[in-house]
Amino acid sequence: MAGMPAENPKTRVPLPPVDAKVTTTACEYCPVACGYKVYTWPVGTEGGPSASENALGTDFPAPLLSGRWPSANMHSTVTIDGILQHVIVLPDPDAEHVNVGGNHSVRGGTLALKLYRPDGPTRDRLQHPLLRVNGTLQTISWDAAIDIIAEMIGHVVENHGELSMGFKHYSYEYFENNYLITKFAYEAIGTPNVAPHHNTGHGTDTPGLDDSGVDAFSASYEDYKEADVAMIIGTDPYETKTVAFTQWLAPGGAKLIQMDPRKTFTAAYAEKNGGVHLQVLPGTDAWAIGAIARYILEQGWEDSEFIENYVVHDRTEIDEDSAWRRRRFGLTYAEWQEGVLNNPELTLEEAAKITTVPVEKLRFAAELLAKPVDGAMPKSMLLYEKGLYWTHNYENTAVLGNLSVLIGARGRPGRATSRMGGHQRGGASGASYPKDKSPTEFEGNKLEMDCDRWTAEGKTRMVWSIGNDWINGSGASQYMASRLREMTREIGPQITSAIPANAIAALKARVDAGGMFIVQSDIYTNGTTEVADLVLPAATWGEEDFARNNAERRLRLYGKFMDAPGEAKPDWWAIAQVAQKMGFEGYDFKDSNELLEAYAPLSGGRKDFKQLGEWTKSKGIKLHDWLREAGTSGIQTPVVIENDEPTGTDRLHTDMSFKGGKSRFVIVDFDAIKERNELLGPNEDEVWVITGRVNHLWQSLYDDLRKPHLIQRYPVAFLEISPQDAGTWGIESGDMVAVESDRVRTQDLQTSFGGFTATAYVTDEVAPGQVFSFFHYPGSPGNSVVTGDAASTPQNPRQPFKFGRGKVTRIGSTNLAETMSFVPRNIV
Repeated sequence: MAGMPAENPKTRVPLPPVDAKVTTTACEYCPVACGYKVYTWPVGTEGGPSASENALGTDFPAPLLSGRWPSANMHSTVTIDGILQHVIVLPDPDAEHVNVGGNHSVRGGTLALKLYRPDGPTRDRLQHPLLRVNGTLQTISWDAAIDIIAEMIGHVVENHGELSMGFKHYSYEYFENNYLITKFAYEAIGTPNVAPHHNTGHGTDTPGLDDSGVDAFSASYEDYKEADVAMIIGTDPYETKTVAFTQWLAPGGAKLIQMDPRKTFTAAYAEKNGGVHLQVLPGTDAWAIGAIARYILEQGWEDSEFIENYVVHDRTEIDEDSAWRRRRFGLTYAEWQEGVLNNPELTLEEAAKITTVPVEKLRFAAELLAKPVDGAMPKSMLLYEKGLYWTHNYENTAVLGNLSVLIGARGRPGRATSRMGGHQRGGASGASYPKDKSPTEFEGNKLEMDCDRWTAEGKTRMVWSIGNDWINGSGASQYMASRLREMTREIGPQITSAIPANAIAALKARVDAGGMFIVQSDIYTNGTTEVADLVLPAATWGEEDFARNNAERRLRLYGKFMDAPGEAKPDWWAIAQVAQKMGFEGYDFKDSNELLEAYAPLSGGRKDFKQLGEWTKSKGIKLHDWLREAGTSGIQTPVVIENDEPTGTDRLHTDMSFKGGKSRFVIVDFDAIKERNELLGPNEDEVWVITGRVNHLWQSLYDDLRKPHLIQRYPVAFLEISPQDAGTWGIESGDMVAVESDRVRTQDLQTSFGGFTATAYVTDEVAPGQVFSFFHYPGSPGNSVVTGDAASTPQNPRQPFKFGRGKVTRIGSTNLAETMSFVPRNIV
């Protein structure tokens, strides 16, 4: 395809010499975060084939699956201290945790291809601050950029109020960055108009499970292997968390219950290996889960010992709870029993009609989860992700919480309820969130601010967007783009001079007239930079020492091993410069280690490493240096000091203490689910448009677009279509189709038009009446026809990203079948 980076097959890969520098890190991408070792050494030298002649300590040729064989995609050349050097990014063959022995995904196996090099596909990295002057981004100095941002934040807050200043930032890109972003936003600016990349506001994604008492990331990967049964809802772990599946789930032999509207690889694997696929109709998960719970209760298979000892039975405990949501939605065991047994829709027969899952499959799932084997309950895990909670956010997480309590799936080996993770866990709060200032409420209770709605309604005057494509990462993405374009391009003056004073004057006039000023910090341009007036170049993975957790709470250092291109700086540095320019104290950090040490005392809950920070300080050790020595094993948080040694936590809730004390059942409002399905689901002329990820691609393709090995698999956006619908519509694999809707619900509760094009991929992975596409393919994001209406989940405003609808129209043929594979991807 035109514009696609060409693959340049290598005939050989140099071996690192014995004196090559070795840096430990973890994969940039999925929540598993496999451990890697990075070998760097000057161009012009290399190691030999015998074990004594290379840093890998291996005789070559080595067996392909030895874990010590670097492929061509694991090698590149980069600049380090101004010197051109070889680099090999190799899955750690000595890893004792996560990717034991060097296992890895196709995404991680191409990490070397993401590195900046001026003569390769990554040469378009942002390297200097850019100011949009007369419609064109022009290079300016960091000093000028900092002056403009500092002056504009001050002006907006003083003249339009704190809520007019917004921040949209990643929640994964390391503790150091997020600590300072939130410290600046919450403490210095005092605004609640702050949202992570994937939500319209801060706060929990899993409120119903929280209210039932369980932490969202309570399990360890050892639990995956220990389990007899694993029920997986709303995610395909092979596609999106590959090593969690290949290293832990599959080898453990757990029978899988895969609940997913699509028949993916994991669904097919489940059915072939003694499990079951519950192919629910989108939006009906709660009935399937509720019916399974009711059947378990009717059969007497509940964990009565757990319920007797660790579950709330006294209504007074709920009524006197300190948390309003637990008071509002909490139930005793007796109250939940009465409700579930008196709901006729939760019989297997009625649930089968609603969900389209056969009765025998629902019954089999219940038997797998809870029917005693040789007198003992099976070790059952409940694993879930966005397909569950990005539809009916509160209700779906509540109904799963109830099932979890019923079968005691929490706090014990192989018996846990946990997210599998969408991305790695780098979220950090540098100060308390100012919820009291939020205009978003539910029944008089303050909630985290629905920032995207506030912005779409024209109430935000300035946003600093950091490390995310705000536009295309949102539901109703084309509407959001049009609103931001209107507020930045059509209201008030444009910048016509690069002189900071002149630019500031124009921007002040614009925001005072009701317009908007957007600053975008990133590594590449994207959809949001198209409406930004100021673009800042960021340093990223491998270019700075950073730390974060993976999905089993494993804290590790992602070591620096190369230079950032040009003048690119880590995002914490840019925040610190602006804060100091504005006169705020406490932002004079010398390096990223100081930031992690500053965050440690504030860390808490599942990310708690306070004691580790205190211990390293008492020993005169830098926290980054201790993590560096811990290598790819790291340590699982929470961390405590025992016998003068840091000790990690395998799994949470082992002491049977839960959020709010005991576990509890919670209300599931099935009428609200029906109303939301009616509001956001397709009509008789439309189909469900399901969006998600696939194995080869990560997030917005910010790296994959520049990796020939991966982008050639999906050179254009694709749309999975069932053979039945393809036959009716006259569509074949490789045809180009348009997916359009004039009923896209928007952030400000309007209805708008959205659409995207894609190549048809005819497959039985999707059921008739449903199609599937990648959520954020550049230029053709599935998010175009997905709802942006977070207010539809009022207890906890979250965009229901899994609610997409539209009409599919064939618009022509292509020659893609000559270069792109359309074979089934769910063959086991």
